[in-house]
Amino acid sequence: MIGGLALRAAVLAAGVAAAAMVVGVAATDVSSGARIALFLVVGLGGAAVGFVAFANATRTVASVSSASDRLAGGELGERVAVTSWATGDLTRNFNHMAARVQALFQSTDAEHARLEAVFDASTDAMIALSSDTSIRFLNRAALRILDATPDQAIARPLIENARDYELDALVRRAISTRGSAATFITFGPNRTPLRAVAVPIPAGGDWAVLLILNDLTEVQRVDQVRRDFLSNVSHELRTPLAAVKALVESLESGAVEGREDTIEFLRRIHQQVDRQTTLVNELLDLSRIESGAIELRPEPLDLAAVLAEAGSLLRVRAEAGHVRLELPESSGVRVEADRASILRVVSNLLDNAIKFSPPGSTVSAAIQDEGELVALSVRDNGPGISAHALPRVFERFYKGDSSRAEAGVGLGLAIVKHLVRAHGGTVSVESAPGAGATFTVRLPRTFVGARAPAARRAEEYHQS
Repeated sequence: MIGGLALRAAVLAAGVAAAAMVVGVAATDVSSGARIALFLVVGLGGAAVGFVAFANATRTVASVSSASDRLAGGELGERVAVTSWATGDLTRNFNHMAARVQALFQSTDAEHARLEAVFDASTDAMIALSSDTSIRFLNRAALRILDATPDQAIARPLIENARDYELDALVRRAISTRGSAATFITFGPNRTPLRAVAVPIPAGGDWAVLLILNDLTEVQRVDQVRRDFLSNVSHELRTPLAAVKALVESLESGAVEGREDTIEFLRRIHQQVDRQTTLVNELLDLSRIESGAIELRPEPLDLAAVLAEAGSLLRVRAEAGHVRLELPESSGVRVEADRASILRVVSNLLDNAIKFSPPGSTVSAAIQDEGELVALSVRDNGPGISAHALPRVFERFYKGDSSRAEAGVGLGLAIVKHLVRAHGGTVSVESAPGAGATFTVRLPRTFVGARAPAARRAEEYHQS
C-alpha cells in the first residue's frame, strides 16, 4: 500500500510541476493579471486531481478505522472490502488480522467452555482465587457448599463467602509459600467434613491458587456403616455363642439332673446353633446377591402362583399366630424372573407381615398390572413404622423398636431389596405408626437384571 500511494503522489507531483512549467513558459507574454489567473487554474486543477487521486485511499482508511473500532467493541466478524490496488495491502492485512483475532477469541471461548465443563463435572468443589484471595472462578459443587450464586461469589474475598478462617489461612499460606497446603475442617452450620487442598498456579495470571474441597460425608457414612455392620455381626454371633457355652458348661458341671432336663438343654443348644447357621447363611446369601455372584435363571412366572406357594409354606406359622392370609387368585399377570429369588422375596415379605400382625388380623397381598411394570404389594395390620425408621428398614441388621423382641437378625428385608434390584426392580414401603405397613415390589415385565451394567450394580451396592 505504501508503495502504491508513493507512486501515485510522485505521478501527481510530476504532473503538477509539468503543468506549472508549461504555464510559466506560456505566461511570459501575458499580463500579470492573466498570469495570476493561469496559476490559479493550474493550482485548482492540481488540487482537484489530488483529491480524485487520494479520495479512494481516504475512504479505505476511514473504513479500516471504523472497522477497527467495531472489532475492539466485540464485533469479531467485521471485515473491509478491497476497493483499490493502492490500498489493497492495508485491507487484506486488516482482514487477516481480524480473522486471527476472531479465531483466537473462539479458541479462548472453547478452552473456557471445556475448562468449565471439566470443573462442573467434578463432584469436588473447586475455587480459583487471585493473590488477594478474591474468587475468580468456581464450579457448581463449590456454589452448593458456599450456598451462593456466581454473582454473589465472583470478585469477592473468600472469607466473605466461606466465613471460615481456617480456609482463608490455608489459601494465604499456599500463596505466601508458593507450595501446596492441605487440612481437614468441618464447614458451615451443618458441620460438613471437608478435606481442603490449596495448590498454587504458577503463571496463572489472576488465578494465583486453586482451592479444592472434598466432601467426606459419604466416606464417613460408609465407614460408619462398616463399623455398624461389624458391631451387629459380632453382637448377633456373640449372643448364641454365649448361650451355647453356658448350656454346655452346665452339662459338663453335672448341674443338670434327669434325662428330661438334659434333652431340654440339648434342644436349646440346637436352637442356638440353628440361629447361628441361619445368620451365617443369610450373610453369605446377601454377600453373593450384592456382589452379583448369584446366578439368576429367568422364566415366565405367574406371581399369583408364587404367592400361593409362599403362603402354603407359611400357613402353619400364620395359623399359630391366629393371622389370616388373604392372597389373590390367579390373575394371569406374568413376569420374566428367577423363580427361587422371587419366591424368597415373597416369603420374606409375608413372613415379616405375619411376624408383626396381631392375633385376629389379616395379611393381604395384591398384584397390579402397571404396563411395563408389575407391582406386588403385601400389607399387614401391625404397629406400623415410625417416620424416622422408614428410610432404614431395608438396612442390614436394622430392627425397629417394635421388633427388637422378635426373632430374626434383621437381614430379611435387605435380601429382598437386593434380590429385587438384581431383577432391575424397586421395593418401597408405606406406613404410619398404628396403621400397619405396605411393602410394594415393582418388577419389569421383561427381565433386565442380567443386562444391567456392572458399574450400576456396584454403584447401587455402595449406595446401600
